[in-house]
Amino acid sequence: MDATRTSRQLEETIDNFEKQKIKDIKSIFSEFITIEMLFHGKALEIYTAAYQNIHNIDENEDLEVFRSSLYPPDYQSRLDIVRANSKSPLQRTGSSKFSSGIIQVR
Repeated sequence: MDATRTSRQLEETIDNFEKQKIKDIKSIFSEFITIEMLFHGKALEIYTAAYQNIHNIDENEDLEVFRSSLYPPDYQSRLDIVRANSKSPLQRTGSSKFSSGIIQVR
């Protein structure tokens, strides 16, 4: 009788262990899946916003902004100022001498 009772207790212990193991695994995987769904849901929101922003880009307006940054309205006047204040090497007058490796222009 003692062996039968011990055998039943052992079976109950094994059953309780398996039940608890299944509950723990279920809880762990449920928590993992919930966290992953939250992560991927947020990623989907961000990708959706990025997709919409890309499709809202006006190519013609962007090209106009780019072109205006290349040639600002006062570009010509600044270029004239630079030209007036500097002479090209061909326009310089006088002789040039080498003195200790430095070019002197007179």
